Amino acid sequence: MTISPVIVHIPSQGRAIITVRNDRAHEVMYQLTLLRWFQQDGVDHFEPTQDFIASPPHFALAAHATQVIRLGFRRPERLPLEQSYRLVLAEVPQVRDTQRGPGRVDFSMQYALPVFVAPAQPMSPPTLVWQWRQEAGAVVLRADNPCTRHMVVNQVGLTDAAHPNPVVQHLSQRRVTVLAHAWREWRFPEARLEGPLPWQIWVMKDGQEAPEHVPVGQLPRHAC
Repeated sequence: MTISPVIVHIPSQGRAIITVRNDRAHEVMYQLTLLRWFQQDGVDHFEPTQDFIASPPHFALAAHATQVIRLGFRRPERLPLEQSYRLVLAEVPQVRDTQRGPGRVDFSMQYALPVFVAPAQPMSPPTLVWQWRQEAGAVVLRADNPCTRHMVVNQVGLTDAAHPNPVVQHLSQRRVTVLAHAWREWRFPEARLEGPLPWQIWVMKDGQEAPEHVPVGQLPRHAC
């Protein structure tokens, strides 16, 4: 299975084309579903939407064949913020030949592609506003995104900036998307920010070659 692109960017009042290729030796049936993607209280939420026209909404793809999917955005009004969605491309289970021998299992795969519709106005420069708190023996870092588009954070950690060769002592390599005007959190149960040490937040954003260092001592403490 080959999908291109895997992250879909749609201009305001625009369209997008996605190419799907079936590299298997048998035909596969697919069903398309569009979900609105939003973040509330730091958690991802998804709900059905009619904001797109997807063509074709379902199709059979022969072995080693290619299908073009066209997405059309239904909302022509000027949108102040980037709109976020997920295009779910799901295989439809089919009855197959049972004479291929024992011990074989077929899996029906499902792919959820991020879809972003650009705002009508030029996008603001990417930035994140960081806060921290100590909670139940853990250090919790929070990143608020005040921008008009999403940001992707590949890694977040804590470093002891007082050390001559600081290393990341606590690191999360979980890839996280922070949508426009939303926030996400990282929890480090083993971390301690006690004492006068000038701790820093170590951040590696998508597309960056070098990490950013945010001094913890200059950040506000986030109240629960």
